Formats: sequence, structure tokens, C-alpha cells
Amino acid sequence: MEGAFILDHLVLVLLLSFAVSFDSYFFGFTYSLKSIKVKKTTFLTVGLVTSMSFLTGYLLGGFLSLVIPRITEYLGGFIFVFVGCYVIWQWITEQREKFHQYYPNQSFRWNIRTIWYILKNPQMADVDHSGTISGKEALIVALALSFDSFGSGVGSAFTVLPFLLTALMVGMSSMLFLALGGLTGQFMQRFRWMQQLSFLPGLIFIMLGIWNITK
Repeated sequence: MEGAFILDHLVLVLLLSFAVSFDSYFFGFTYSLKSIKVKKTTFLTVGLVTSMSFLTGYLLGGFLSLVIPRITEYLGGFIFVFVGCYVIWQWITEQREKFHQYYPNQSFRWNIRTIWYILKNPQMADVDHSGTISGKEALIVALALSFDSFGSGVGSAFTVLPFLLTALMVGMSSMLFLALGGLTGQFMQRFRWMQQLSFLPGLIFIMLGIWNITK
């Protein structure tokens, strides 16, 4: 029984890491298609920021569990469902707007709206048009990719998932998926339609939330 319990939670950690890291894959995929290079330091930045974002969300969730303990039994599941719905809404909005590519002479300001734009159009992170993501650009990419990990961290605080292991897996999978996206982009330029599957993490979050509510 104990072995099955550990296996079940390991599967959940892997699913959560996959859902959080899905955006990283399409960032890497897009950069490869656009011939934009991602430096090794960018991978480390993405891994560190997404892990820290998850832990920050977990700490916030732990604080909320102390303030409002009566609803903690279901709150984690509802947060996962909320994050999932948000991801799907983001995908629907992207399909509706068919976000326009940025203009080279457009003035650029680093703010929340900028990060939102980068989530929709990853190549916008290459502000200096150098063909390389590095320095401040790497940090902005990492912040853009850390939104889902923060929300999942809050939700995980209301579950029995091992938070340190999950944070480590989130960071490692973000780096791995960013690299995998870059590799597959080099060989699969004919399969750009795969970017239309970016709603899948939303479905995974919703399923994780429903599982947590009904278990």
C-alpha cells in the first residue's frame, strides 16, 4: 500500500511538472523556428526562477491554509481547476486574436503587459534582435514561464505532494522541455500546428484539481 501511495504521488508530480513546463517546450520550439539561440545560462535561469516561483506559491498557499483552514480540504483542487481554466482561456484568446508580430522599431518597456505579450509571442523576448536570448531577456523569459508554476505551487500547498521534490522537478522539466522544444523545432518545422495543442496543460490542471477535490 505504501509503495502504491508513493507511486501515485510520483505520477502526480510528473503530470504537474509536465503541465507547468508545456509553455517552455513551445518557447524552445518557437525560438528554433525563428533561428533564435538560447544560451545555457538562460536554461539555468528558467529552471531556477520556475522552481523559486513554485516554492513562493507554496509558501503563500501554506499561509492561506493557516488563515482559512476550514476550506483547505478542497481549495487546492479548486486552485488547480482555476489555473487550468486560465490556461485554456489564454489559448482561446490567442486563437481569437491571432496575435500580431511585433515591429522592430516598437518601443519596449519591461512590465507585466510585456511578459503577457511574450507568453503569446515568445520571439518578442529578443528585444535587441541579436538572435540570442541572454541577460535581461533570459530573466523576462523565465518570469513569463513561471506564472503557471506559481499557481501550481499555491495549489500544491493544499495537497500532500512533496513540495521540495515537486519544485525540483518543475525546474528541471522546464529546462528539459525548453531544450526539447529547441531540438524538435530544428527537425519539425512542418509541424507548427503542434502549437495549437497549448491548451493541453489546462486540461491536465483541471483533471488534477478534480482528482484532489474528489479523492
